[in-house]
Amino acid sequence: MPTQSSSVYAGSMLTDAINQNSVTPINLSGKVGYSVTLIYKQRHDQARIQIESVPAFLAALPNQNQFFAIELAHRFVGVTTPVVDGDRIMKEPLAMAVKTMPELSQALAAIQDSLDELTIPKEDLKPNDFDDPKKLVAECFDAVLYLLNLIAYVCRGFDLSMQDQLKQRMKKWFKDGVVKHRKE
Repeated sequence: MPTQSSSVYAGSMLTDAINQNSVTPINLSGKVGYSVTLIYKQRHDQARIQIESVPAFLAALPNQNQFFAIELAHRFVGVTTPVVDGDRIMKEPLAMAVKTMPELSQALAAIQDSLDELTIPKEDLKPNDFDDPKKLVAECFDAVLYLLNLIAYVCRGFDLSMQDQLKQRMKKWFKDGVVKHRKE
């Protein structure tokens, strides 16, 4: 569960980012300003990663760091899904695509089933009006879980930067007026 705290454990995803960047703990410690011992402890979930250190870690581990970033966003903020890292699913693009398709269908069906409740004014909602919207939220989270991980695995499989791909897409969303431009 998301901790919504100022520090979290994320050792396996930190280890993945370190491996993807072919960085040694000694090199990483110099880049982020932590001791080698602390880096070792963070990799093995014996010490927490501080929220203030996230930009330094991501800058020091720029290549294929999307799983580390996803896990940190999930654990620190709690409004996005975690990394799919369970034992009962293959961690590769095709497996994510296979899992994503039915989840998207279920999410679309849940949206369709909720349309009548979504048009009721808030003050007129009755207790039974919440069932379909709750299912909509659950099904959409399932779809987002697999979609986000599908994007991450495709980016890794094709050596694309997930963050760069998102920045490019954001330009379209700005242009289309879907999102407002944000200061960096």
